[in-house]
Amino acid sequence: MKIKKLLGIVLLCCTCLCAKDQLVLGVNPYKTTPELQAIHAELIAYLEKALDKEIVLVVSKDYNQLITLIEQGSVDMASISPKLFAMLRQKEIKADYLATIQFADTQTLKRSTYRSLILTPKESSVKTLADLKGKSFGFTDVDSTSGYLYPRFTMRQNGIDPSKELGKIYMLKKHSKIIDALLEKSIDAGAVYDGIYRALPEETQRKIRILSTSEEIPYDAMIASEHLDPALVAKIKTLLLAFHSSTNTQSSIAGFEEKPLFLYDRLLHLE
Repeated sequence: MKIKKLLGIVLLCCTCLCAKDQLVLGVNPYKTTPELQAIHAELIAYLEKALDKEIVLVVSKDYNQLITLIEQGSVDMASISPKLFAMLRQKEIKADYLATIQFADTQTLKRSTYRSLILTPKESSVKTLADLKGKSFGFTDVDSTSGYLYPRFTMRQNGIDPSKELGKIYMLKKHSKIIDALLEKSIDAGAVYDGIYRALPEETQRKIRILSTSEEIPYDAMIASEHLDPALVAKIKTLLLAFHSSTNTQSSIAGFEEKPLFLYDRLLHLE
C-alpha cells in the first residue's frame, strides 16, 4: 500500500511538473494545421528556449471555439482574430493583450495591418460591386474579419444587402478554399485577406480581378489567459516585442508591436 501511495505521489508530482513546464497556444483555423504550424514554428522555438517551457499549438475547430477555449482557461495564450478580440473585450472576458502580430509583405517589410479583398475570376461578368447582386459568393467564417465582417460592410456601403441580395452563399472556412473556388469558377466572387492573394504566383493573380480593397485592419492580437502568473505574462510580452524572425518571409510571423486597442474595438461598429 505504501509503495502504491508513493507511486501515486510521484505520478501526481510529474503531472504537475509537466503542466508547469507547458504552455498551450491557441490559434484560429484560417489556414490548414500544417500551414499554421509552419507559421508559428520559429516563434514557438524562440519562446520555448527563453521560457524553458514546451509550447503546444492548438488549432481551434472554428473561430468561435477559440473564444470558448479562452473562457474555459483551456489555452494559456492565443493568437486571436481582430473581430474575435473585439468581441472578447465587449463580453468582458478577462485576458491580457500582449501585442499585435507582424507579417512580412512581398518586399519583406514588416506589417502589422492587412486588408480584406473582394475577388472575382478575371473572365467573370462581375465587373463592379453592383454586379454582385444575385451572384454566388464565398465567405470564410462568420467570425472572420477579412473573410466576412469587412466584405459585408463594404457591400452595405455600396448599396448591397449581403443577407438578401446575394445569390447562393458558401461558407468555405479557409481563405485558400476561396481562392481555389474562384479559380475553379465554382463561385462568382469571394472574400479573402490580401496576404493570401499577394502570395499567389503572378500568373495566378492575372486570373483574378480585385473588386474592392478595405481599409487597413490590425493583424491578430496575441493575448494571455487571466490564470497565468502576472510576472510570466509580463515576461512573455517582453519576449514577443523583442522577437524578430530570422527568415522574415510571408510564411512565418515576422515580429510584434503594440497597437491602441480602439483599433480593434471599432470593428464591432461595422456589423
